[in-house]
Amino acid sequence: MIFKQLESFVAVLEKGSISSAAAFLGVSQPAVSKHIAKLEEDLGVKLFKRGHRCSVLTPGGEIVYKYATSIKNSLSDVRREIAETSDEVSGQITISASSIPGDFLLPEILVDFNSRYPHVSIEVMISDSQKAVESLVNHESDIAIVGQEKHLAGFEIHPFFNDELFLIVKKGHHLSMEKRVSPRDLEGLDLVGRTLGSGTRNVLEAKLADTSVNLAELHLKFGHVMAVINAVEHGGEAGVVSKLAIPRNPDIVAIPFDPPLCRSFYLMNGTVSTSAMDVLLEFLREKAE
Repeated sequence: MIFKQLESFVAVLEKGSISSAAAFLGVSQPAVSKHIAKLEEDLGVKLFKRGHRCSVLTPGGEIVYKYATSIKNSLSDVRREIAETSDEVSGQITISASSIPGDFLLPEILVDFNSRYPHVSIEVMISDSQKAVESLVNHESDIAIVGQEKHLAGFEIHPFFNDELFLIVKKGHHLSMEKRVSPRDLEGLDLVGRTLGSGTRNVLEAKLADTSVNLAELHLKFGHVMAVINAVEHGGEAGVVSKLAIPRNPDIVAIPFDPPLCRSFYLMNGTVSTSAMDVLLEFLREKAE
């Protein structure tokens, strides 16, 4: 019985399926299936109840899960303490980020950080703001950078970056020659939108809640800003995106709102840290606007 088998078992249970666990661990589905089968063979017990698609444990599975999580946490503690005894800053850090900071802010910042601290390994998981916070709360990540201000017990939150939202349309659209648009201009538009959990969607809906503007039903919703941009480029009428995500495509026109639709991104972290975490958090805060 090896750690990878226990890791696959925990991931399957917590992610709800073999395919989701494989994607999370960065391995193939057959590899995860083999890990589970070998673990059951070595222990002589079925881990999951039949017909529940890897979501309900057998009594034996519950025992294994208790010790598997304990072993996983112990290994993390070992890695942290080894890193802290070294004069050289090293360690592994996972960041969960919403799509704007994940795609447009962090790459440049982390390349700079990596050049200064080459022995710190960083993995960035990109989703929407809600899922990024959930990953932090579930201890699947060490830091979250999101477009929602969430104050949670046991976690610190700091402003990180200020952003502004723009309306994007194609050239020739009846709004494409406008210098600015108002929230009322959104009425009647067939907007390509973001899914629930998106910080962009939450900000837009919150701003419109103070007005009498009613958006048409969103027939197309995507979990990623690049999908919204691609949809508009391929004929979708309009979308609302961050200034950081405005495409360079000359056929796309980006128009600011009047009054401006502004929002902030936030840096969240737990109160337990490592030397590598401390260095990265200080670095990120220095980069904050």
